[in-house]
Amino acid sequence: MSTVWDHNDAIAAGFFFAFGMLAHLLGYKRGAGRMGTIAFLPFLSIAALAPNGAALACVAGSIALTELIARREPLKLLFNVSQHLLAVALAIIVYVALGGESLFRAPVNTVAFVAMFAVFMTTNRAVVSGVLSIVNRTSYRRELYVAYRSTLINDVLAFPLVLILAVMYVKLGWYWSALLVLPMVGVRQLYKTVFDLERVNEELLQLMVAAIEARDPYTSGHSQRVARYSRVIARLAGLGARKVEQIGTAALLHDVGKIHEEFAPILRKPGRLSDAEFAIMKTHSAKGAALVGKVTHFADLVPMVRAHHEMWSGRGYPDGLAGDAIPLGARVIAIADTLDAMTTVRPYRPARSLDEVRQEITRMAGAQFDPRLCDAVLSVDQWSALCLEVEIAAREFPADGSHGPEEAALALRRSVEFPTHGAAS
Repeated sequence: MSTVWDHNDAIAAGFFFAFGMLAHLLGYKRGAGRMGTIAFLPFLSIAALAPNGAALACVAGSIALTELIARREPLKLLFNVSQHLLAVALAIIVYVALGGESLFRAPVNTVAFVAMFAVFMTTNRAVVSGVLSIVNRTSYRRELYVAYRSTLINDVLAFPLVLILAVMYVKLGWYWSALLVLPMVGVRQLYKTVFDLERVNEELLQLMVAAIEARDPYTSGHSQRVARYSRVIARLAGLGARKVEQIGTAALLHDVGKIHEEFAPILRKPGRLSDAEFAIMKTHSAKGAALVGKVTHFADLVPMVRAHHEMWSGRGYPDGLAGDAIPLGARVIAIADTLDAMTTVRPYRPARSLDEVRQEITRMAGAQFDPRLCDAVLSVDQWSALCLEVEIAAREFPADGSHGPEEAALALRRSVEFPTHGAAS
């Protein structure tokens, strides 16, 4: 990578420096320690136009000045500058090594360009995930999965924009390129608005569930933990990202039927239930499904909510479904529900150890639980991943009721926020 840059490189660096600042300033939080930004567009464009010191100066200056404007703490400023410099430097090294040259002086080398894009995105996410795994005390693999889960498709769709922007700058100059930047920023703000709406909806669900669970001092955080475990089990079973999230939402709502008044005195009872009380409790899944069905957007969740107490053997409720007739999501939630029930303290028994839980799931495979799902979670590596989620969930959603409804609604994002910048999301 050459450190020598000419007049064209300097002008391009100035243009993409300004674009990078704008993109960085318009970034928005996507969750614990992650931000959405289109800063990768100007940074990768300048790397293709000036794969030398001009690109590095553009990136470092743009990030540093934006962080200073935002009054970021020195450590976070240093991290962000270093993260982006590392990603761009490695991307340029790979680009040049594969025969890529400045687009001012040579046509596009497609292989080198694709490799540069991939290296930048991979490095960015690898570094951010590593730091977040330390800060949040989570597994690196999990943080990396979260980083890619919602952005990989966007990355693929965004790749042509980088190429178009770089080529347009060479062919038409900075003025016409600036006109292309404006709609890019507009689309980005539209995505931000959509994301904000989705986040508000999620927080309202969290708030509603926390308010329901406030009736029962022994199940505080139960639905949030079951939702978390359900997502993990679904992923371990090899389900796609969309299905995983769908099951997670159904799990969050699986006990929503308990909002009905007849459940209030039963939920507050400090001991075991009588047969009559248990009969009433058995109606909560059907009533919850009826409530969920009132939201058109949740129509696909209704069967999962209704059937989460069905058993593989056919001896569950409310419909006595058996085997594959039970919706797959309900089978996942059933395991997650049992996992949380056994690992938390109840008035009539202490919490069980994870070894005891594993033995119980093994024993009930093929009777209460889908044996294939049990196989998917009981292997040593898979079970270790699930145990880690239990540890994390115990911190985020403690069963002692120390979270109020407002805290529960925000708990998924209460980790230390690093101002890191997800690439294409």
